Amino acid sequence: MQSMSYVFFDLEWNQGYPRNEAEKIDEIIQIGAHRLDRWEDPGASFSAYVRPSIHKRLHHQVRKILPLHQSQLKRAGTFREVISEFFRWCGPDPVFFTWGTCDARVLDTNLCWYGMEEYLDLEIYDLQRAFDLLVLETNRQTSLEAAVTALGLDGSLTYHDAGNDAIYTARIGAELIRRFGALPSAAELDAAQAALRLRQQQEAAEEAAHALDLLVRDATPALRRRSGPFPGEAACLHSRSARMFPCPACGGVLCSGSWYRIGTRYVSQSRCGEHGRFYSVLSVKPTSPDEIAGELLVFSEEDFPRELYHQCRLGGELVEMQKLPRKRRRRRHSGERKRA
Repeated sequence: MQSMSYVFFDLEWNQGYPRNEAEKIDEIIQIGAHRLDRWEDPGASFSAYVRPSIHKRLHHQVRKILPLHQSQLKRAGTFREVISEFFRWCGPDPVFFTWGTCDARVLDTNLCWYGMEEYLDLEIYDLQRAFDLLVLETNRQTSLEAAVTALGLDGSLTYHDAGNDAIYTARIGAELIRRFGALPSAAELDAAQAALRLRQQQEAAEEAAHALDLLVRDATPALRRRSGPFPGEAACLHSRSARMFPCPACGGVLCSGSWYRIGTRYVSQSRCGEHGRFYSVLSVKPTSPDEIAGELLVFSEEDFPRELYHQCRLGGELVEMQKLPRKRRRRRHSGERKRA
């Protein structure tokens, strides 16, 4: 990336207690930024509070997090004044960076609210995404403090201050440049994320298949049922005998949702309002060249770890099921009622 300057910005915002559309807005109350003309430079900082006009008092959750007092906001400039000063400070041709996508969303919302759409067309690079994929090879959205620690950077500044957090973001950007030479483009990040997702799915599928083998071998199901034969797997998966069963605790009718295919098995989840979740494991085997049969095992959540179901969802092939129609009760005619 070649540009006149690199601007790393961070926002702090206040929220209301939503009773109308205005109070749903996250209102910016501090803008912090750090500008580098070259990656090896110490850079220059910008920090300014914004006098609120939507939420006049700090939300109780915001007061717990931010190291500021209400009186500091009352003496601050308006959003129009501060944002105009900020963009003048950025210079003529900046490249913008943030940690995550929330700041960009909140900035756009505030610009629209105050009728300053001329600043909306900004290209903003998500440095958090680059850090996650380059350093940790994950997509877990690492916190700013955790990233500073992972890279071994100086973490002596107070967090949750927009000016300080912008400095941290700039330090992370410079460190990534030092380690990797260049930051990947958005297309390269998309490709890396797709490759990561595929690898995670393959690993989850392998781990889930092994765990299901052990579960079926060692655990005692709450219910076991054989069904079929069927003309194919699709007919078995959609059948009532595979999807509907009585709650092992109370006998109430339960219906499983969509299936996740793991190897030769299918896994689904259902829930009893009184007795919690139950997990179905359906195995299908051919009984003839043209027919298959199914074996349904139902496990309680005490025997079927929830993490195993998450692995099945991540690594399995989704087979969506529609809601089963209720069986209609046969209505007797008036003559039948009289004879009865």
